[in-house]
This record gives sequence, structure tokens and C-alpha cells, in this order.
Amino acid sequence: MKKKYKILLIILFIFCLIPIPTFYKDGGTVTYSAIFYKIIKWDQLDGKQGTEFHIFPTNFHSLDYYDKMN
Repeated sequence: MKKKYKILLIILFIFCLIPIPTFYKDGGTVTYSAIFYKIIKWDQLDGKQGTEFHIFPTNFHSLDYYDKMN
């Protein structure tokens, strides 16, 4: 029985690492969001470019929050 729980926990952990991409129409910004992290690849028309990495628990904010942060 313990082996089944360990396998289930490993599967859930791996599932939490799979990112979901979101594309924005602001020039090409893409976010890759998973439960434990968020990667933002900035490419805005106003000139903001670069990559940011945010880990849990600061990865649940909207894109506007991160845009105003910098």
C-alpha cells in the first residue's frame, strides 16, 4: 500500500512541474506557468524584453503585477 502512495505522490509532483504556456498580444510576451514556478519571456511593443523566473508562492500574480514591479 505504501508503494502506491509513493508512486501517486511522484506523479502529482511531476504534474506540478509541467508548465502551461500563455501567449499575450502585447508584442509577443509568453508566460509558462506551473504550480511551483512561472517563467515570463517579455517581448513588448514598448521595448521591454528579457526573461524572468518566479518561484512559489510569488508565481500566482497576474502579468500586470510583474510589469509594474520592474
